[in-house]
Amino acid sequence: MRKLWLALLFTVIAFPLWAMSVRAADVTDVNWVTRNDAPIPFVRVVLSLTAPVEASASIDKAGTTTTVQLKNVKLKTKDTSINMDPKIASKAQLKQTGKHVNVVLNTPTSIDVGDIKVFSLKKDKVNNKPDRMVIDIQQKGVAPRSVYYGSTPKVTTPKTTTTSTVNTNKKPNKKNTTTTQPVKPPTVVATASQPKAVTVDYKTTGGIAGKVITIDPGHGGSDPGAIGPTGLMEKNVTLPISMKLKKALEAKGAKVNMTRTTDVDVYGPNASGPDELQARVDVGTANESDLFISVHINSFSNPNVGGISTYYYDKTQYDTRLASRIQAKIADESGFGGDRGIQPGNLYVLRRSLMPAVLVELGFISNPREEALLKTDKVQQAFADEIADGIENYFRG
Repeated sequence: MRKLWLALLFTVIAFPLWAMSVRAADVTDVNWVTRNDAPIPFVRVVLSLTAPVEASASIDKAGTTTTVQLKNVKLKTKDTSINMDPKIASKAQLKQTGKHVNVVLNTPTSIDVGDIKVFSLKKDKVNNKPDRMVIDIQQKGVAPRSVYYGSTPKVTTPKTTTTSTVNTNKKPNKKNTTTTQPVKPPTVVATASQPKAVTVDYKTTGGIAGKVITIDPGHGGSDPGAIGPTGLMEKNVTLPISMKLKKALEAKGAKVNMTRTTDVDVYGPNASGPDELQARVDVGTANESDLFISVHINSFSNPNVGGISTYYYDKTQYDTRLASRIQAKIADESGFGGDRGIQPGNLYVLRRSLMPAVLVELGFISNPREEALLKTDKVQQAFADEIADGIENYFRG
């Protein structure tokens, strides 16, 4: 057996032995979901606990059986055998072994240490969530999507900046608009959360004052996002930057809506990728936003990779212009690995938003230097101010 004693990224918070001996924690529930919205798809297993616990993990010689052991824990859930995603992690079995609970996960192909993460989430009294242990297993043999790490494309920014209407039900617009080139409306169909096709009349010029902007702080709640070398979670960086961005935009006269303002899931805990992402898109739609921006921090297996990028989906003639204006402001932030440019990305929140939308990747949390900078209020405020300036320039035409 290859023993993996978890530390920081791969571990949970350590607690004094005397505290662990007071009473055993219970495993009260287990849930799983496949996340296809990440650079590499993964299965997430979430175990609900009555108290924080320590954990260790091991992978057998074949690499197809991973055992995560929860220390001093009693098994109190009836869900002890769970069939999951046959392409990533086919099965999870929970077994009481003496004073501990073993979570045995089977994978169709051999995995190694780099394919699994184990971490804890603290009890959240505000949102009525218990202590949790989270196990992520990446799909083996799948390269990161090129939309995250592709080369910078050559992009021509549209010269025209007239108001356009995106009509998802393809009915004639009541308002006439004039453009020098045809507007390409996004292909959007009705969903369970948005059962009717809708029309959003977004504005792209005339200054930032009065414009409606939706900010989406990436991840949150049961989804920590990427995790840095010291254990910094992406969700704990995207939220403060987004809140600072909200203030910066409001100071310029914009009206701002947030998909979340606390550490919560937007749709609900342990939701599927599409449900969670659609819930974020729906905030922009419901508020008839002129612009949608999703704030993220990048991550990669090579800790030396760094830099700043902005993603767009070319569904209208304005998405590339928006990406260009924002990237021009954030690209040269001191201490980061340089300008990775604007990049096309077939990402859910970009593709499904009914207004121009971008997703910013503000450095790499996997890069120790950039992770350290992202912790600081100074850098968080700088990114917020720079993004706000880029958005202001976008609305100037």
